[in-house]
Amino acid sequence: GDDRIWRYSFLCPRNNLDCRNNSDVTALGVVFFALFALIYLVVDMLNGLKLVWGVSKYGCSIRGFQIFIGGCFLFTITVLALYATVVYNVATSRSNVDMIFNTVILFFVNDLDEKLFTSLRMICPEWLENTTSEIATSFGDNVNINIQYATANHQVNDQQNRRIKKIERKLTRKSNAIKTVEA
Repeated sequence: GDDRIWRYSFLCPRNNLDCRNNSDVTALGVVFFALFALIYLVVDMLNGLKLVWGVSKYGCSIRGFQIFIGGCFLFTITVLALYATVVYNVATSRSNVDMIFNTVILFFVNDLDEKLFTSLRMICPEWLENTTSEIATSFGDNVNINIQYATANHQVNDQQNRRIKKIERKLTRKSNAIKTVEA
């Protein structure tokens, strides 16, 4: 039996030099893939380019070099994530659902650094605050604004999570009360 989970959409018979694509991906699947990729990755690409573009105000200094390298890495990693997603989806997606599912999974893996930041903020907030303050001090106001934005964004997420848990507790209490009345 064929126990493989992933099946490639290209079929290349041994006795023929031409390969066939057995994919059922339509233009709609490609549009959704492009839309997800654009929404998810354009922010990091633009931030990387913004860092590289803004390095001129630091002149020829160590700080300017570090910002330039950081911007190049951010842009390159984002482009590589996009490239890997495109190549993987072209090779393995046999339907629109496969393409969208693969894209969401790959972008989730790409987002693990944000999840690590959130985890560190919950586990050791003082250490993270000291580290981000040190980074902000060494790189100036631009990084400080981004760190403040990230911190504010995480605080909003925490508030939303608290509200959701409160609603879940209320629903559980009401559900238990209904079960009690029914019994």
